[in-house]
Amino acid sequence: MKTTAFALAGLGGFNAHGAGFLQAATECAVVPDIVTATSGQIVVLADWLQGKDLETSLIDPTLARSPLAQLTVALAGEPGVFRPAYQDAIMRWWTPPRRNETTFEALLDRLVPAQVYVPTRDAAEFETIADTLNNHARLADRDIGVVFDTYNLQTGTAVLFGNEQARRLWPKAKAIPQATKSAGVTSRDRSAAMPELLPITPEAIQSALWLSMYGFDKLPQPHLIDGAYFRSCIVAELHEFDKIFVARPLAEGWLGRPPGNWFEVQDWQTEMWFSVGYKAEVDALHNINGLVAQGALGAPFKIVNLIEVAPRTPAGFFNYFIERQAIYERARDEAIKAFRL
Repeated sequence: MKTTAFALAGLGGFNAHGAGFLQAATECAVVPDIVTATSGQIVVLADWLQGKDLETSLIDPTLARSPLAQLTVALAGEPGVFRPAYQDAIMRWWTPPRRNETTFEALLDRLVPAQVYVPTRDAAEFETIADTLNNHARLADRDIGVVFDTYNLQTGTAVLFGNEQARRLWPKAKAIPQATKSAGVTSRDRSAAMPELLPITPEAIQSALWLSMYGFDKLPQPHLIDGAYFRSCIVAELHEFDKIFVARPLAEGWLGRPPGNWFEVQDWQTEMWFSVGYKAEVDALHNINGLVAQGALGAPFKIVNLIEVAPRTPAGFFNYFIERQAIYERARDEAIKAFRL
């Protein structure tokens, strides 16, 4: 019987939020039936399943305490994750133009390219993560389903990947009912196939961690990049579970004073982009709950208890990519409260 799902939303600089959440799950002995993850949370999830210390493997105390940490990462990159594309840019400038590189757009591509950083994760890391999610997603003698996403630039749709246990738990079809006649609107049910769960491969992991800042010329798989740009958190398909614990790294809204400078506006825009997709996913779940409560929707749909673990404050423009101890500890404390309710 499907009971508990975790949904982990990845965001650079706030993956410590998911790490603290998973640490709380360990301390409270809560083992999910399935976990969905996006972006950097895929790596955190694999570390958790391997029994690693999430706090020490993710948080660099030296960077976390440095006021110049963000500038350091921007100029020098993050060891083992990405490096600045200085050499690539120079080579691009000195490469003779091809015949079709005569337009203004081609000139911009050469002078201010999309590629700002180069990913530096070793191929063996992707193989280890894929093997962990496929063959070692098991805790307390229970198999755990794992699902993550990528985004297809060409089709504008999510591409989902899952292990065998996730495939057993994933709903085969979904209904999209409209309001009932009793509510004054004609009722009509429409069924659509759920997104297929493709096999988890090292290439799929690499695509799911491919940031827009890496450029689009050397994608690991055609058209696929980090899925968090499209679906920051995978929730909608979990409607058959009794409880869904969501570790979302951003606050519900912009708390405190409104943005007052350019940096805060950029932060606000980033938070809006990542939050809007999540709220759409949750809105679908709330609609299902409402229809079930009205008696307009039956099995396999049921009332789902959605428990959100989110920060109390907005992020900060200079917090992205720097994982902080405070974020980890706050998420751990809030998740422990949620698990013990």
